[in-house]
Amino acid sequence: MGNRHLHRRYKTGLIIGLTILALGVTAVKAEPVKVRAATHEGYGRIVFNWSSPGPYKVETNGGQLVVSFGRAIEPALAGVVRNLSKYLSSAAPGADGQSVVFGLKDSYEARGFDMGAAVVVDIVEAVVAKPATAEAAKPQAPAPTAAPVEKATRGPAVNVRSGVHTDFTRIVFDWPNKVPYRLEQAGGTATIIFSRPAQLAIAKLQRRPPKLISAISSQATDGGVSVTFSVDETSRVRDSLSGSKVIVDVMKPTGEALPKQVAQVEKKAPEPAKKEVEKKVTVAAPAPAAGPAPVLTPAPAQSVVSEKSVEKVAQVAALEPAAPAPAPAPDQQAAIGKPTALTPPDRTKKSALSEADQTSLNQIAGIKILDGSSAVAAGAVAAGATGKPVKASAVESGADAVGIRIDWDEPVAAAVFRRAGYLWIVFDKNTTMNIADLKAAGGNIIRSLEQVPNENATLLRLATVSNINPTMKRDGLAWIMEFRQQPIAPTTVIDVTPQPNSPIGARLFLSITEPGNAIVLTDPAIGDTLVVVPVIPLGYGIAQTHDYPQARILASSQGLVIQPRADDLRVRPLRQGVEVTNASGLQISPVAAALAADAKLGDGLMIRSLTRLFDLDRWRQANLDTFEENKWKYQMAAATASSSGQEKARMDVARFYFANGFGAEALGVLKIVAENRPEIAETEEFRGLRGAINVLMARYDDAREDLHHESLDKNDEARFWRATLQAYEGDLYGAAADLRRMAAITRPYPRALKIPLETLIADAAIQLGDIKQANRYLEAMRADNPNPAQSSEIDYVEGRLLELSGDFDGAVGKWEEVQEGPHRPSRAKAAVARTELLLKLKQIDDFEAIIELEKLRFAWRGGEFEFELLRRLGDLYVAVGDYRNGLRTMRQAATHFRDNEKAPEVTQQMTDAFAGLYLDDKADDLAPITAIALYDEFKELTPPGEKGDEMIRRLADRLVDVDLLDRASALLQGQVEFRLEGVEKARVGAQLALVHILAHEYEQAIQTLDESDGEDLPEELAAQRQHLRARSLMGQERIEDALALLKDDKSLDADLLRQEIFWNEHDWVQASQILSRLLRTYEAKAGQPLDDLQGGFVLNQAIAMTLSGNERGIDRLRRDFGVAMDDTQFRDAFRLIASPQTLGLISFSSIAGKVADVENFQTFMDAYQERLNELKLSAIN
Repeated sequence: MGNRHLHRRYKTGLIIGLTILALGVTAVKAEPVKVRAATHEGYGRIVFNWSSPGPYKVETNGGQLVVSFGRAIEPALAGVVRNLSKYLSSAAPGADGQSVVFGLKDSYEARGFDMGAAVVVDIVEAVVAKPATAEAAKPQAPAPTAAPVEKATRGPAVNVRSGVHTDFTRIVFDWPNKVPYRLEQAGGTATIIFSRPAQLAIAKLQRRPPKLISAISSQATDGGVSVTFSVDETSRVRDSLSGSKVIVDVMKPTGEALPKQVAQVEKKAPEPAKKEVEKKVTVAAPAPAAGPAPVLTPAPAQSVVSEKSVEKVAQVAALEPAAPAPAPAPDQQAAIGKPTALTPPDRTKKSALSEADQTSLNQIAGIKILDGSSAVAAGAVAAGATGKPVKASAVESGADAVGIRIDWDEPVAAAVFRRAGYLWIVFDKNTTMNIADLKAAGGNIIRSLEQVPNENATLLRLATVSNINPTMKRDGLAWIMEFRQQPIAPTTVIDVTPQPNSPIGARLFLSITEPGNAIVLTDPAIGDTLVVVPVIPLGYGIAQTHDYPQARILASSQGLVIQPRADDLRVRPLRQGVEVTNASGLQISPVAAALAADAKLGDGLMIRSLTRLFDLDRWRQANLDTFEENKWKYQMAAATASSSGQEKARMDVARFYFANGFGAEALGVLKIVAENRPEIAETEEFRGLRGAINVLMARYDDAREDLHHESLDKNDEARFWRATLQAYEGDLYGAAADLRRMAAITRPYPRALKIPLETLIADAAIQLGDIKQANRYLEAMRADNPNPAQSSEIDYVEGRLLELSGDFDGAVGKWEEVQEGPHRPSRAKAAVARTELLLKLKQIDDFEAIIELEKLRFAWRGGEFEFELLRRLGDLYVAVGDYRNGLRTMRQAATHFRDNEKAPEVTQQMTDAFAGLYLDDKADDLAPITAIALYDEFKELTPPGEKGDEMIRRLADRLVDVDLLDRASALLQGQVEFRLEGVEKARVGAQLALVHILAHEYEQAIQTLDESDGEDLPEELAAQRQHLRARSLMGQERIEDALALLKDDKSLDADLLRQEIFWNEHDWVQASQILSRLLRTYEAKAGQPLDDLQGGFVLNQAIAMTLSGNERGIDRLRRDFGVAMDDTQFRDAFRLIASPQTLGLISFSSIAGKVADVENFQTFMDAYQERLNELKLSAIN
């Protein structure tokens, strides 16, 4: 029996265990996935945030959108339907556990693509295309599936890359030489056929086709190779050439069917021996009205059109005739690293680009090209871009200055300069200034002030007292101008560098980080045009005017001011500075011979002119293949050396280790050398060698101690390593000039040292905008056979160079290659750079950028990278309104990297964001509990002084509004106890007492009034505090004390308090007397209409007189107000109470049972409650 029972228990336990195990396995498989949704212009977007990439499928069928995944999903769908209410009616997990089903409100289409681990689904209007002919109406053959690339038996390897833009997807074939080809499109299939064989690298695109392309396949043809794209039937496919590159653009679907005949154009490689070039032409459908600027290819001098082509023209005669072939379009120039010139079209000739195309060119992200010939260029944006007003106010700036503060709600760049007797202050964001406020803040130093209209910027033009000029300062996002008697001059001079031999042609480069948008304005005093580039850094300007044949750079104390002297001048703000070029070539003199030699890699004269620390020629050919052999040789030499030669032999061992990149071993040898003879540690070479090794080992504090010793001040090689240390610590911009100037130091270095250092030099050249030097170093390093890790570092820098040159697709592609490489630091930096560029180009939004950057938190820990990553993540979180994560992330940066010199800046950012949350009413968008929770978590960020006090009071206002009285009182208690003194303490103490009374905490209210009492208080504040004290005494049932406190007070609030006391005590005679006085106070007059407030007091006067037996008073009240009361809501109650038959027959309890309006009069606290509803707690006194 016992065994059978045990057996049953075992079977039951086994079944339960297996059930739990099965359920547990299911739970493990289903991954929780956050689902975000948002409505954008023209489409709705759903984003599934998976933790890792995986397969997916998007289908629409029968009014449903089904997104299926290759693994189980537990989707968080809250808010999805609400955010996409235009498109979706429902959202629910699929029955299979691996899908999500959405109900569609209309016939929409859906397109999916992935971004790392995130799966993105866009819902768009369905494309309805009516077939023009019966043949066109036939069902189309299914699009070909992606097939593996069939490698040609011969031909070069051709890289194929893609780039996703707002209105089109671009595929670029990087042929080494020009190749003939033709493009054919039929419905949803486009094929590009090359007339030469090649090995096309499209495997990556096949695995993950870019947006607008569903599949890609390739196959060898007779004498060539073809690539087929599956696209939407209404997507136009266009092609262009950029040097030897062949570019294919798949346009956004238009919703209109393309003509049956589409472009079939064969591009011929140039053949110098032939005088004529044949070009086969067929008619193509016109490009959509809206879309990216077309890539225009120069037409050949002669072309032969076949008869068949002419027939096709006749068939589509309704199409707009083709314009004459124009010159290469600006975006084609940008593809090869040239800046895009947006000059106005010739007023006398038909422009080669349509207005829509020109607008599209103007919207190229990250490029601000302004025409210097017309002020209209800056206004060529959509109307209605007027910004919201900003606040301007006076600030205390000392006895010798007048301060004006202008508060902004976003980062804004500024420029300040004088011209023709006027002071100009320019901000690169548009807003409407209150001129009266500005004049009032400026006082008598401003003689006149006007805001010059501009759709893209805020332009202030002032006339001031003689020699009065501003010093610019910042407080968070606010700009502060301190006007005093001083010359107008910059604190830091912006370098103006002529670069006649840059890869894009002659240019002027003005080195400044964080330049703002370029602004075109017309000077009303002179009538000419200026291009102004405001900047973020404080005090960066031009000390004296620079004159060039086609441009004049004017003096400024902040920002850049350029006076064009040619109609086709181009100004382009870049990340590292501002570039000035000219379409016909900028006429500038060559740089001095010494500077040119300095810029050349490997110039022997420059090497001899530099003072050096190390003699590394012996180890120039050092490599790991011979490392062990050479190590044994040098170690044996050191071991067998005589006592007099031992130190030299050991130093050779240290140099050998250093030359091969073995820093720790080299330091060990140096330590032994110094122990044997401590004096050697004071020599230049020893200090320099030890400092350089510590730089490479990231032991920056130890390196700084050696390299910054005064004995090395005049040594060029030591200065080079100081600059290297500065760059590795995160200040590449500050180190760039020395790295660039002394770059030739690295020429004799062995490869283990040379490649990392020359990578840094190339990066510094890019930082300074020196494309030519960066290219030279990159080419030299490529030729030096770098290992895979070094190649990744070089590729990362090359990506930065491509970005600087305007080849954004190339930069993204290069960084994606780095992300697949073996070098972890470069992978992390490339991921950040790629994300920032895509965000800048608006190909991803802030939410998607956060997802990408969050993946990098553990990619590379410590140092400047993690600090900047956390700082940027904090900025993005705040930008999207996620203040908790934003402030937490910034706090991690400031706390974990407290020794970083930029840590105080992060702390200030946190303080500004925290204060702005409550001072700028941004917290009103948060739930009250969230707002107070945020304050509790980050209250150490509360700014000192009035700003902090105001912030706390506003938060208390919000808490009182939602009846969180205990939290509001805790906030105000801290102010009363620790932050305030004098009258302000008494004022806030009265507010705190009121909160206690609202919470029926009468004893705490009296205690607060006692603790916050003060002398010489304003009469009105003192009376308010006395009334609050009386109300608190009433709450404690200390009636006599309350009446004594109000004895000689004849104010309205005192009468309301007395009325409440006498009514509650049933002292009807006294209540009647007070009510009579209140009727006079509220101006209730006999024979005149009454409002509800007056009517309530008349009713209660009738009740008091009735209960006190005042028959004559009731008669008089009936005569004075009987008719008027008939027109109020109290008519029936008044007739009952004031009836002659009622007198002496009813009691208060019987009245309360019969008349619902008893006590419907305004009490003291009712009056305060009305004030709180109309104003805020902080505004009651």
